[in-house]
Amino acid sequence: MKVSVKEREGLFKELSVEVEGDMVKSAMEDVYRYLKENVSIEGFRKGTAPLWIIKARYKEHIEEEVGKRVANQTLMSAIEESKLKPVADIFLEEVKLEETVPKLTYRVVFETSPEFELKDLEGIEVEVKKVEFSEDLVKDRIQELREQHAVWQPTEREVKEGDLVLVDYHIEELQSGETTQGETSGIVGQKMFREEIDKALVGKKEGDEVLLEDLPLYDMEGKEAGRARVKLVIKSVKEKVLPEINDDFAKELGLGDTWQSAEEKLREEVKQSIERLRKVMIEDAVAKKLVDMFDFELPQTLLSREVSHLVERRLQELAQYGIDTKHLNYKAMAEELMPQAIFNIKLRYILEKYADQKGIDASQEDLEKKYQELAHQYGKGVEEIKAYFQQENLESVLIEDIRREKAFSDIINRAIIKEVEEKKDEGNT
Repeated sequence: MKVSVKEREGLFKELSVEVEGDMVKSAMEDVYRYLKENVSIEGFRKGTAPLWIIKARYKEHIEEEVGKRVANQTLMSAIEESKLKPVADIFLEEVKLEETVPKLTYRVVFETSPEFELKDLEGIEVEVKKVEFSEDLVKDRIQELREQHAVWQPTEREVKEGDLVLVDYHIEELQSGETTQGETSGIVGQKMFREEIDKALVGKKEGDEVLLEDLPLYDMEGKEAGRARVKLVIKSVKEKVLPEINDDFAKELGLGDTWQSAEEKLREEVKQSIERLRKVMIEDAVAKKLVDMFDFELPQTLLSREVSHLVERRLQELAQYGIDTKHLNYKAMAEELMPQAIFNIKLRYILEKYADQKGIDASQEDLEKKYQELAHQYGKGVEEIKAYFQQENLESVLIEDIRREKAFSDIINRAIIKEVEEKKDEGNT
C-alpha cells in the first residue's frame, strides 16, 4: 500500500492510497459474482450473461464498488500511516481501477485539527461583576417566579409582541404545488414564527387573515429550497398575565400561607444562590477570555455539524411549544447560532490542547462519576447508562468531555478573578 498526502484549501488534506494485488482481485471477484447473479441483461437469463458484457455495461459501478470495499479495508491503516487525524467527515472523491494488474487507487479528502501555539494560561486575569446580596436580587427572583407561573388569557385587542397566537396555516409550495395545512401557535417576537410572519401578525386581530405570496423556504443547511404562498388565519390571541404578589401566590409556590413568609424564604434562597451565581459568572468570563486570546482556523465540516446540532436543539425547544417547525427559516436560525457554534468548537480545541500539554487524563473514578451524573440527569440507572455508552462505542466521547472539564477547572483555579462593582448609570439619579 502506497500513501501520499497533499495540502488542500484551509484545513483540508487529500489522501491518495494505492493498493495492488490479492485484496483488489478478491474485491473485484466479489463484485463480479454479485452482478452476474443479480443483474438482468436483455437476451440472457439471469446468471448467464457473459462477464465481458457485465464489465462493459457496469464499468463505473464496478469501479465504485471495488473502491468502497478496498477503502473500507485499508483507509484506517492509510490514515494511521499518514499520521493525520480527521476531525469529521471523510469524503471519497475518486476511484481508479486497473483490472489487469490488478490495482486500485482512491482519493479521500478530510479536514484536520488546526495547529496553534498554546499561550501561557497561568494566572489569566478576568473581571466579573461583584455579586452581593441585595433586595434587587430578591425582586429579580420574584419576577422570575411570576414569569414561570404566568397564565395566558384571551384578549380581543390587536396582536403585539409577546402575545401567544394560535393560527391555522395553509402553505402551497410554488414549484411543486404541494400543500400543507394545519394548526400551530407561537409567541410573537420570540422567533417562534418566521420573521416575516411575526411582522405580518402584529396589528392583526382574531379572525384576520395574513397572506404572504412569495416566502422563501430553507433546508436544514440554510440553503433556499423553494418558495411558498402562505395563508394564515388567526384563531385566537392570548396575552401573558402575571400572578399578583399575595398570599394565594405564596400557597401556589408552596412557600407558606402568607406572602410575608414566602418572601423571607425566597430571601434566604437568594442568599444561598449567590455563590452558585458567582461560579457561573466566573466560568463564563474565563471561557470568553480563552476564546478571545486565540485566533485560529476552524474545520468547516465540524462547524457545520455543530451548527446543525444547535439548530436541532432549538427546533426541539420550539416543538415543545407546539410550533410546526417544517417551514421555519432555518437559514436565519443557522446564522443566528453560528457565533455560538464557533465559540463552542474554539473553546473545545483550547481545552483539549491544555489537557494534552498538562497531561490531564480521565480516571476510572472520573468516568464512574460522569455516569452517575448522566443517570441522574436522564432519570435512568447507572448500569443502563453505562451499557448504552459502551455498546454505542461512545465512552471515548465521555472521556474527552471529562478531560476538557478538568482542564477548564484547572485554568479557573489558576486564574486571577477581579470582582468589580457594577457601574451605575450616571444619567439616572
